Amino acid sequence: MKKKRYIWLIAGVVLLLVLTVMIKRGAERKQKEECAITAMYVPFGKDSHVFIEIEDRHNVFSVYAKDGDCRIYDMNGKKIEFHQLVKGNVVKIYGDGMMQESYPGGYPGVTEMRVVKEGSPADADIYQDIIDGIYTEPDPAEPPSMNVTYTTGMMSSAAILTRGSYTWNYVDADGIRKTAEAEKPHVLQREDEINDIRLTEPTDLTLDFYDKPQQVEVIRYSRSLLGTEDIPVGEKAAVVQKDEDFVIESASGDYVYSVTGIWENGRVEFGFMTSSK
Repeated sequence: MKKKRYIWLIAGVVLLLVLTVMIKRGAERKQKEECAITAMYVPFGKDSHVFIEIEDRHNVFSVYAKDGDCRIYDMNGKKIEFHQLVKGNVVKIYGDGMMQESYPGGYPGVTEMRVVKEGSPADADIYQDIIDGIYTEPDPAEPPSMNVTYTTGMMSSAAILTRGSYTWNYVDADGIRKTAEAEKPHVLQREDEINDIRLTEPTDLTLDFYDKPQQVEVIRYSRSLLGTEDIPVGEKAAVVQKDEDFVIESASGDYVYSVTGIWENGRVEFGFMTSSK
């Protein structure tokens, strides 16, 4: 009799565990669906794109989804790569729901995307006013732009950087090769022009260039040197490549950074500073 009681007790415990797991998984699925966004994929320009939420056309954002980090599926459930998405695709996007505070927004925490409607390029025409508002054909005399993206706690942010000195070679509309140049003060002398990034803990800083350079050089200086007239020799900061990005790993403290992108067409310098307070 006792043996039967033990069997029933064990069976009850197992059933309770199974029910608990099922309830937990059900709650996770519900939360996942609640955070999902259904949006249309609209590429534009050179390697640029936005997703525009179907139910709220004011929610316009890019997805920073690296191959391998985000699972993407077509209408038939077949795994595809990001570059295989087609203009007009309606996609259900799953992630942590944390958007960068910019316009268009950035959504770095995407874990899965599923095409729920093939659509067509013509379907995206209704959003042309949005694209016109965020994109203009680049001037060949204009050097590449850059920003820094990073995550602190649960918040993802992007800091747009202003250019410093540059030399940029280009071909104009008449096929004539020209050079655009700008000479600006050293980054230590441009405190009022450069972004201040507050870091409360060691944080990876991704150097996000509009046009990927062949090489990146980063020099950092103590923030206490801001405003100095005698420019000291700075410290070379390590930059690693992760996938297609250049990253300053575990940045912290109070520093001023000079970032130089090097392309076949020339060199462009950018600057920013970090603070721990």
